[in-house]
Amino acid sequence: MKKLIVILSLGLVSCQYEPEPQKNPMEIFENLWETFYNEYAPFEEREVDWEALYDVYHTKVTNSTSDDELFAILSEMLAHLDDGHVTLTAPGKPIFNANTIIRNKVDDDLFRLEVVKSYLESRKEGDGYFYGKLKGEDIAYIYFEHVAENFFVLNTFLSEFPKVKGYVLDLRHNEGGDFTYSFSEIGRFTDKKVSIFKSKTKNGKVTYTDWHEWSVFPMGTYINSPVVVLTDRYTISAGERTVMALREFPTVTVVGDTTSGAHGTMIGRELANGWFYSLVPQKVLMSDEKSYEGIGIAPDIRVINRKDELRRGIEKTLDYTIKYINEAKNR
Repeated sequence: MKKLIVILSLGLVSCQYEPEPQKNPMEIFENLWETFYNEYAPFEEREVDWEALYDVYHTKVTNSTSDDELFAILSEMLAHLDDGHVTLTAPGKPIFNANTIIRNKVDDDLFRLEVVKSYLESRKEGDGYFYGKLKGEDIAYIYFEHVAENFFVLNTFLSEFPKVKGYVLDLRHNEGGDFTYSFSEIGRFTDKKVSIFKSKTKNGKVTYTDWHEWSVFPMGTYINSPVVVLTDRYTISAGERTVMALREFPTVTVVGDTTSGAHGTMIGRELANGWFYSLVPQKVLMSDEKSYEGIGIAPDIRVINRKDELRRGIEKTLDYTIKYINEAKNR
């Protein structure tokens, strides 16, 4: 059904009809390409010439292009962005993710929760988190699966282990969410206001909102014990923004692998044929005035697990972290 628009002019009522978006393959392609052109922000950071890609791909689409062919063409074009926040979803098909590592599950098996849990004396679990003391160590560990209300448990965790040698905050394979939940809870790791990043949102082909500054403020009893934050290539979105904040605190050391490099806000859109896709309308600069979109946040110390060791129940990254915290007092 066409949308009916009522216009009042000079006391008279007239009617105009706004046509619905067309469902033919060519119109679907045009709509997706143009939406990215107008709303996607980090083309420059990802070194992608979107207009050049139009010339390559629009000729591949005709009105007789099948759904399978169209999905493949759109996916191939979006893959140039290599962005973990860019997805394409159609009924009966696996969700396409533009990021090569996520799409192909590269080294996805270098992090195994069952091995991590075997390192704990006992644990408490909830929606999106678990925590406990590491076996035979005066070190407390907490894992966050995503960033949401689960971060409210952080203060409980810190209060439950107030005098340990150090803390491990595991953000490996963190799926993201809403970073404001973590920013509101990590204030015990700082005794002063800390500026973390600034962002601006695209609101037209070349125009943006003003920059907005994001900071973390002190909250509660200050924790000055060593803190190790664990990251990997699957730490993404709000998980990355949480890493951005934690790495600014002097007691924190980041250990593991570089994060995903997709930390702008993600929004969703729907095509006329019922397919869904997501994109990023935001630019983000960290406190050093640099963008890490498409690059990721490198750890202070790079430690990568090994598959053969994991099969034997050995978590190389955790083993290193335990040694690092135990030696921290001597540094």
